[in-house]
Amino acid sequence: MSVPVRHLIAGAFVEGLGAQRIPVSNPLDNSTLAEIACASAEQIEQAVASARETFASWKETPVSERARVMLRYQALLKEHH
Repeated sequence: MSVPVRHLIAGAFVEGLGAQRIPVSNPLDNSTLAEIACASAEQIEQAVASARETFASWKETPVSERARVMLRYQALLKEHH
């Protein structure tokens, strides 16, 4: 059974509204682990606009704070590996 994967746009998880669906396969046995509904053109535009807006504040964040955020992200990745 496959699990739908949603997109993260502007801090919210949303279902893709595009017509195409992409399966995510398990490399061990080629079974379908998940299915991703592609984003619509409008959703892509929303994601890009959100990323631009977020970058405006992120680029002003001091390097030491950015490093702290990335190190925390690294720790979470290792913890949930």
